[in-house]
Amino acid sequence: IFAETDFKFIDDLSGDRHFKDFKIFPVKELVYYGLDSEKAPLNKGGVHLAAQDFHEKLAEKDTVVVDVRNHYEAAIGRFDGQTVATAAIDKKGEGENKAEAAKYVDPKMRKSTDFATWLQKPETKKELEGKQVLLYCTGGVRCERASAYINQSMGDQLSGVYQLKGGVERYLKAYPDGGFWRGKNFVFDKREACGVENPDGDGGVVEKKAESSKGGAKKDDGFLPEMKCCVCQRPWDRYVGKKKCGTCGVPVLMCDGCMSSKMNSEEQKLIRCPLCVEENVTVRANDVDWTNNGVTNVRQSKESGKAAPSVLKWGGGHASEKKERRRFKRKPCKFGTSCNRSDCFFAHPEGESNAESKAT
Repeated sequence: IFAETDFKFIDDLSGDRHFKDFKIFPVKELVYYGLDSEKAPLNKGGVHLAAQDFHEKLAEKDTVVVDVRNHYEAAIGRFDGQTVATAAIDKKGEGENKAEAAKYVDPKMRKSTDFATWLQKPETKKELEGKQVLLYCTGGVRCERASAYINQSMGDQLSGVYQLKGGVERYLKAYPDGGFWRGKNFVFDKREACGVENPDGDGGVVEKKAESSKGGAKKDDGFLPEMKCCVCQRPWDRYVGKKKCGTCGVPVLMCDGCMSSKMNSEEQKLIRCPLCVEENVTVRANDVDWTNNGVTNVRQSKESGKAAPSVLKWGGGHASEKKERRRFKRKPCKFGTSCNRSDCFFAHPEGESNAESKAT
């Protein structure tokens, strides 16, 4: 069953980066896009390109490279080095014709369910029409669904749909100097984010001695303008402390100085990610009733302003109550049949009533 599985092995990582165990369990979608098999059939996926072939495609004209990850991931690392390189060539005046390369496109998603909404926008279709479309993500999984959806939705209007096999992880192994990649690769494990010169990742305690005079980010060729603290705008490139946007729930970059400052709870709630600032989103996520996995919203308060189109349940904040209920459901209620609370968290054995099974 795992004959064609693309396992990724990383050698020489420090002990605190290792996974403690390995689990296998069935799911409806590896990454939740909210798309059924008719909208994104598996046989419609894009052409898988090895790192070297993907690298060559990035230098071709009439090409766009779409970041299938979330915007907060793209903020600290992305494939736009090819446009920087061609801009430098144009500035020097090398070559008779103006240099061209793949245009970097960030769908600015908070979560993968935003991808379908982005693709259906008229301006998106116009930007992709007639072009070669390159897709990439952290390890290649998200591209499987995204490429299938693009092919099914508008494949006949494109010059081809390609995806980076093995994702950014494989590319950085093939190009130790970073190639056309700039910044860090955000990962969902203890490494936190990996740079070209730091495969062990940034994860762990912020060490003062490892910081530059300007914070966690060094202003070099891999430095991106979005790498800055959401409070004081100081250069910073680490998602630490599980700080979240108060209006949409995505992780935000906050420097160690602002994290140690005495911000009250109201000030903490007013923290917004760059995407919410750009879109002028002001309604707090907690003031909105979210349904359909955080995609559809029903306003709870009468507060004026704009709500985010989706919210990310990151860090357990939005799902803490459900998690607590699941934990208690495994413990039997000590009152048994005598329990008449309809909102009791504890488990009630079959045949015993819990306020008549919550009034069935």
